Amino acid sequence: MNEHNCKALPKTGVSIYVDEDETCWSLYITQEATEQDLQQSSYFENVGDTMWQTRLHILHCPFCGEKLPELGSVDQANYGYFQHNDFSSWK
Repeated sequence: MNEHNCKALPKTGVSIYVDEDETCWSLYITQEATEQDLQQSSYFENVGDTMWQTRLHILHCPFCGEKLPELGSVDQANYGYFQHNDFSSWK
């Protein structure tokens, strides 16, 4: 895994990296369960469990503006793709 770290990146809940099997950099925004969330929902067992996560394919870091390193032959059409997973209830 290749990770982007910059001083402008928030300390918690946000990460930017590319997995070994991916061809795009992704911005991940994650909401983790707090003690209060555990009291209000029976779906989570531990503080820090992932409540939801959004992933967005990006070309530049939205926090520092740096262009992320190219990853070989990348299809530009993949950028802007996003996926949101909500783990706060059974559907």
